[in-house]
Amino acid sequence: MDARDSLSPKLLILAGTTASGKTEVSIPLAEQLGGEIVNADSRQVYRELRIGTAPPNEEEQARVTHHFVATKSLRDRWTAGDFAREARLVIAEILHRGAVPMVVGGSMLYLRALTDGLYESEDEPKIDYSELRAEWNRRGAGEMMRELESIDPEFASTTRAEDHHRVLRAIGLWRTTGQRLSELRKSGVEPINLPYRLYFLHGDRDQTYERVNHRADEMFRGGLVEEVRELMAKGFDESNCNALRTHGYQEVFPYLRGEISYDIMREEIQKAVRHYVKRQFTWFRRESRAIWVHRSFTESPDEVARRIFLDFTGTPP
Repeated sequence: MDARDSLSPKLLILAGTTASGKTEVSIPLAEQLGGEIVNADSRQVYRELRIGTAPPNEEEQARVTHHFVATKSLRDRWTAGDFAREARLVIAEILHRGAVPMVVGGSMLYLRALTDGLYESEDEPKIDYSELRAEWNRRGAGEMMRELESIDPEFASTTRAEDHHRVLRAIGLWRTTGQRLSELRKSGVEPINLPYRLYFLHGDRDQTYERVNHRADEMFRGGLVEEVRELMAKGFDESNCNALRTHGYQEVFPYLRGEISYDIMREEIQKAVRHYVKRQFTWFRRESRAIWVHRSFTESPDEVARRIFLDFTGTPP
């Protein structure tokens, strides 16, 4: 579905780079629209992650109803597919209440899972690859590929014989469950069947990097290192928790283990977030459905929200 072809969009998606001000813009925008916010940040959903994720504060959550903020534990399964499935239900409930659903976040995979659907390999049955690898070494790539072609010709047509992981994965799935991988992939999360409009909020890149650096320092002052120390005391670290294998957290663990200095940790975090901002720009540059909203950081959040409101509602300025 092309967001720009939707004459009467029912869903507003507000994406944007880190430090673009998505949260501060989303609050007045939701108030103007009579909306509720569905949080699409992959880490703000966790109760244990407060400092390093910059979630909406108590005042902001009091002004507008938020969903998926501090509702999960790091011990819970939560993937892009899980988000897409649960978000679709919440969006339907918001519409039923007569409000406007607003999906807000910068987690690109989460947004793609919601708009376009997603197949998750995590949902596949577990396969013991040890015997399959030995069989691969004994029979050879050509013979294993011919078996795959007889089992699942559709998947085989997109797979090279040299790609032993894909070949063994498809053969192992068939032998374990009798399911073809090509068919299983089609049973993933469906695209959302709702007219929407997707906005990408961004500012001057150099100024955005300055805001990134400032945000990192604010997190340190707010207790980021202490927060990570508490996580370590509970048995979490970047090696056993995927949610912590990300900028702002994965750099703190080696500091606490004495492997790097404080200054290096600080520089690594700022550098990692800047690289993430670059990836966000690159991702949305390829996203033809996105409506780019440039903002000056001297422009108030209410003013930015008003511009988006006018476009979404089709109201003349």
